[in-house]
Amino acid sequence: MRGELPSHAQVVIIGGGIVGCSTAYHLVELGWKDVVLLERKRISSGTSWAAAGLLGQLWSTSPLTRLAKYGADLYAGLEAKTGQPTGYKRHGSIRVARTQARRSEYMRALGMARAFGIRMEEISLEEARRLFPVMETKDLTGAWFQPDDGVTNPEDTTQALAKGARMGGGTIIENVKVLDIDVRNGAVTGVKTDRGEIRCEYVVNCAGMWSRKIGKMVGVPIPLVAAEHMHMTTEPMEGVYKEMPYLRDMDGYIYIKEEMGGLLMGGFEPMAKTWGVRNIPDDFEYTRLEEDWDQMELFIENTIIRVPAFAEAGVTSLTTVPESFTPDTSYLLGEAPGVRNFFVACGMNSVGITSAGGAGMALATWMVNGYPEEDLWPVDVRRYHPWQNNLKYIEERVHVESVGNLYSDHFPYKQPSSSRNVLKTPIHDRLKKMGACFGVVSGWERANWFAPEGVEPKYEYSWGRQNWFGYSAQEHMNIRENVGVYDLTSMGKFLMQGKDAEKVLQMICANNVAVPAGRVVYTQLLNERGGIEADLTVTRMDEEKFFIVTAGATTTRDFDWIKKHIPEDAHAVLTDVTWSYVMLGVMGPRARDLLNKITDADLSNEAFPFATAREIYAGYATAFAIRMSFVGELGWELYIPTPFAQGVFDELMAAGEEFGVKLCGLHAVDSLRLEKGYRHWGSDITPDDTPFEAGLGFAVKLDKAEEFIGKSALVRQKEEGIRKKLVIFTIDDPDPLIYHDEPVYRNGEIVGENTHGSYAHVSGHSIGMVYLGKEDGITDDWIMEGSYEIEVENKRYPITIHLKAPYDPEGKSIKA
Repeated sequence: MRGELPSHAQVVIIGGGIVGCSTAYHLVELGWKDVVLLERKRISSGTSWAAAGLLGQLWSTSPLTRLAKYGADLYAGLEAKTGQPTGYKRHGSIRVARTQARRSEYMRALGMARAFGIRMEEISLEEARRLFPVMETKDLTGAWFQPDDGVTNPEDTTQALAKGARMGGGTIIENVKVLDIDVRNGAVTGVKTDRGEIRCEYVVNCAGMWSRKIGKMVGVPIPLVAAEHMHMTTEPMEGVYKEMPYLRDMDGYIYIKEEMGGLLMGGFEPMAKTWGVRNIPDDFEYTRLEEDWDQMELFIENTIIRVPAFAEAGVTSLTTVPESFTPDTSYLLGEAPGVRNFFVACGMNSVGITSAGGAGMALATWMVNGYPEEDLWPVDVRRYHPWQNNLKYIEERVHVESVGNLYSDHFPYKQPSSSRNVLKTPIHDRLKKMGACFGVVSGWERANWFAPEGVEPKYEYSWGRQNWFGYSAQEHMNIRENVGVYDLTSMGKFLMQGKDAEKVLQMICANNVAVPAGRVVYTQLLNERGGIEADLTVTRMDEEKFFIVTAGATTTRDFDWIKKHIPEDAHAVLTDVTWSYVMLGVMGPRARDLLNKITDADLSNEAFPFATAREIYAGYATAFAIRMSFVGELGWELYIPTPFAQGVFDELMAAGEEFGVKLCGLHAVDSLRLEKGYRHWGSDITPDDTPFEAGLGFAVKLDKAEEFIGKSALVRQKEEGIRKKLVIFTIDDPDPLIYHDEPVYRNGEIVGENTHGSYAHVSGHSIGMVYLGKEDGITDDWIMEGSYEIEVENKRYPITIHLKAPYDPEGKSIKA
């Protein structure tokens, strides 16, 4: 279907796979009729047609699980709505474990399922064989059944979404190639094709494995490449039946489902084959790649272990197709940084069929409302830095582990092994010599813990106490009792400058930043609903210059958010200076004593009180010193010009020998901040949570003269009262460890899930946070009246709720 190319459209969607069709479907459902979808060949002819069509609902976070559940429900009613058959069936799924480690993973997943409202239960191996009669179970450590999972026909479902989009007024044009995208004044204005131009207000990049190329047209990084994915089908087999649930054996890297009375088997191998990295043929359409039986050997061997009859089954086909993968195996969604109204939904990591329904809905809602209705940070396209669009970086990661990570053990704190040592701080090699074991956040190499002499700084993963637990505890306690130094150069650092800098910041900050030079302000940036878009500090350097510090993981996102909220006529310039400064934290009761050895500045409380900042001499360098703390102790953050960093570090460590200074890793920083009750954006606070709900009302100044974004929502909430509140808890039993999303019970009923967990080494208990909710208004009395438990690996443990931080609730240490 060629169709006439219109001269104008409100929205142009590039890509007619299931994600593009879902986005078009949902846009017209929400009332945007002037929607045009452009497909280079035919609908579903890229990679959607060849997918296995598995619909799993349980994902790693609550928002993504809700999107997956939405998609499954959408597909269930699509045929009735459009008249287009989809092949949707909800016969459930079985997941099995071969090892104790995998069993622990699934027992924790069982708790997450309860927290997220997903039906899941552990079943006996006998019941597993009854549901999947051809399965061998003697080597398994457990089996779990999810009755609401299902399967669908990928191409038919894509066509149903396309038909629904047309029925709602959308236009779909096939056999048209996008050549370029026009951008003016920082916003998209049109699309150039081989059949003419379309002027538009929005462009949506749903081009699958072509998306990186589309992104380059507007200068936006879309870090993905394609990798080969294979599945094969057999002739009908005895014992296989139509309503059979599909099976995941992740320890064997395989999935298996019923197909025409036989089996369809595919998998995700530890070492994948990338494809088309530098060029995808122009004639690619319903294209099958060359069969590679050597690459299939691992899957076949493991399928024979799980289904012995597979060894004698007749093979009817082997399908090999490319699918796009991202470096962290999460898809890319949202408005791209730096260009207004250029949206992205791609990089689906072989779960496009499962994810497309919810992803299309979420993106369409974002476009129509001007904001996402729920936290989408795990898949936000702004989680990447521009340099991570480097093909060498992406291809190596996808080849070595992105594909395999789908089915590998999902241990806590697991670090990638590929594309490493790319972005290092100037003191990286010094930390390495001192025993640092590095992890990665947003490409930054960061010291997570330090091994003592004679111990290899290498993770030994498990679901219990990993090998670094005791070493990190020592780092934690050294900051509590003495003095420690950590490297947080990865923190995002911006300068806001100009005669309107204060005016702009007053508009976007909930706190009052109209303070004297040298004052530091902790604040949140809010959306119109009062939700927290960023959590950061703003330091006034002089009348027209402000220094902004935010988390390393959110640097791209926060810079983009601030820049897009600077009015066009404002004399205010935002500059990212992250790489210009190294940040060293010097923290602990003896931090002042240590710093006095390398500076002549007066660091007394009278001369340098908490929440102040000034330039000081540190060794031979001039450093910008900020007296703040993310670990709840006396301390300073030293922002050192990059060329001077090694010298200052060496001076600190030499002077610190007198005090028993210890290097501190980021695992300890995390446990320290949780013990002190400090929030972390993306886990404890999100765009769905307000400062009042998160216990951050002290950082909101409703009485400041300027009208800031989100103020009216907070005024309304203050008048009406909050319905949920973030509280801290500790587990009474010192043994269990928690990570995230474990269900929390109040009086025997689930009331929330742990936002993020660590270990409070001062008290010797696991610690976390949870939002407690009550529809008619929540009070501290109601909270403390309840009896609480947390579920860890299918066992409940009593917990103690804390309305204030368990450690130093009055904040005396940081002001010492």
